[in-house]
Amino acid sequence: MRVAAGLVLAAVMASLFGCGPSGSKNIIEPTAGQAARLDIGDQIAAADDQIAAVRAGGVYTVVAVAPLTDAEWESLRGLAGLRELVLEQGRADDGRAEILVTLTGLERLVLRESPLTDAGFRRLAECPALRDLNVPQAACTAAGVRALAALPHLRSLRLGGTQLAGADVCEAVASLPQLRSLHLIDVPIGDDGLAVLQRLQGLWNLYLDGSGVSDEAWERYFQACPRVHVHIDQAHHDRDPHGHLHEQAP
Repeated sequence: MRVAAGLVLAAVMASLFGCGPSGSKNIIEPTAGQAARLDIGDQIAAADDQIAAVRAGGVYTVVAVAPLTDAEWESLRGLAGLRELVLEQGRADDGRAEILVTLTGLERLVLRESPLTDAGFRRLAECPALRDLNVPQAACTAAGVRALAALPHLRSLRLGGTQLAGADVCEAVASLPQLRSLHLIDVPIGDDGLAVLQRLQGLWNLYLDGSGVSDEAWERYFQACPRVHVHIDQAHHDRDPHGHLHEQAP
């Protein structure tokens, strides 16, 4: 049985001020591009504890390793202080997107095992602050990807799904000129799709798994986009002209 709400909040507030059992700080201070999160040692705090900490202030991240309950989903609604939400088994569907769109301060969103369709992606496109989006098991088509053009700050996109294939997906991605990092997971774009991605002149990192792109097409890509760091199937491409350390994909 869960601890009563008042006791949970009291425990959270104690952790915020460094009053944990060991006397150590319980807030992980953010580095550049990260948000502060609640820390309880080697374990991740229960989702409702993390949500309470966000409401109390000073914590901006919720990381859930188990599916959220209906009550936890409802407690997320309108959580303006939330900047980063990571759902490892969240099962966010189009109905849950109605809640996600109320998170007006959300900058980074990871939705694993979440079959969002085009309708769900259209709702995500209403999250005004979203910068990093990671939906590796989506159920959207290229139309859903194209809807993301409404996000003015989107810089990083990691995407996979069985309905994504061919140059149509790349045409949709090319409508996101603000992208700096792109990772397509088991999306067979082929040579024609890679040619379309040349339009993303601001891209820094390109990660493709299962892309079905020929060596000849990669030669043409590197001639057109010589500064892009490329990974194919989780490894540096052997013709990548920049094989040194670089910014990681989300």
